[in-house]
Amino acid sequence: MKDAMSAHQMGRMRKLTEMSHTLVSASSLDDMFRLVADHAVDLVAGERSLLLVANDAGMLTMRASRGLHPVVTGHVAERFREPLTETTVTRLAALLDAPQDGMSSVPLIVAGAIQGILIVLRPAAPQDPDFDEWLLSALADHAAVALETNLLNQLGEFREQLIGIVGHDLRTPLSMIAMGAQVLLEREGLGAYETEIARKITNSAGLATRLIDQLLDLTRSRLGGGIQIDRAPVDLNDICRQVVGEILLTHPDRPLTVDVEGDLTGMFDADRIYQLLANLVGNAVRHGAPRSPIALSICGAGGGVVIEVANTGAPIPPAMLPIIFDAFRKKRSANPSRNQGLGLGLFIAQQIARSHGGSIAVSSSENDGTRFRVSLPRALDDATLK
Repeated sequence: MKDAMSAHQMGRMRKLTEMSHTLVSASSLDDMFRLVADHAVDLVAGERSLLLVANDAGMLTMRASRGLHPVVTGHVAERFREPLTETTVTRLAALLDAPQDGMSSVPLIVAGAIQGILIVLRPAAPQDPDFDEWLLSALADHAAVALETNLLNQLGEFREQLIGIVGHDLRTPLSMIAMGAQVLLEREGLGAYETEIARKITNSAGLATRLIDQLLDLTRSRLGGGIQIDRAPVDLNDICRQVVGEILLTHPDRPLTVDVEGDLTGMFDADRIYQLLANLVGNAVRHGAPRSPIALSICGAGGGVVIEVANTGAPIPPAMLPIIFDAFRKKRSANPSRNQGLGLGLFIAQQIARSHGGSIAVSSSENDGTRFRVSLPRALDDATLK
């Protein structure tokens, strides 16, 4: 009898495996729920089944069923709105006019929390309740994984949309703040205290605008497969002078050596290359040793241009090097004055280099300092464009 029972169980396990293959092909979450409800009946020789999932308010709602009369289905859908508790199965048995000892139920567990329940109804108690529960739990796990995946996708879409919407909507008021502060700075007779306040407003508005730009770039890169660029004939020497001028103006205490060599013309997106250079030099200013020199070199030769930005100071920890270009990888400092960004500058620099068909790398040591090296082709060839 034991051997026969074991063979019977093995047959049901094979049936579960076959059912699992069909679940993979579910075209939607509702399709997955329907298949799970159908398979549950077939798997344990039941008569009826229903699958309930918690909504945003935590109330169970019926998402799929099999073998229930449409009137009964509507009755349960209309009258059953409650959280999952110890009395849930008893309440459902009363609504379905079913014997409770003929009901088998297993939870849908998502991220460690019960988010639903799968129930199968039979005319009598099962002969092997423990094995039936194991089979139904394995089946319910498919629905739980699909539900968790769907929730994660919704969360990801919401996050990306929120970043985009907030970024666009904040641009207008920030522009007005920056414009108003600039008008104040240009007024004659403004006192020293008022001038300092206006300058701080201008700097803060500029920082906020850069943060918004970084968030928008992050959104575009993740939704659109990278940062979009608009190529045109550009001389990188002009962009280099612009970045150097701004750094010397805002950080006069940081010596900046510049080495320009070769032909720096090519088909680039001038605004994006400026952003890349500003991010790398700004990163060197923030993380290099105070008042230490920063070296910027640009060399054009053959079919490409190489940009290097180097600084001295504490090296990047070896554990950080593999993730240095990841978004949001920057740790928050205990000193609020040092929290000047979101950790997106290097991520965006990498995306800009890649969008140009180039690459970016970093090396860092106690003796040699930290050096970022960007290689850019003058133009993408046909093979790269494909």
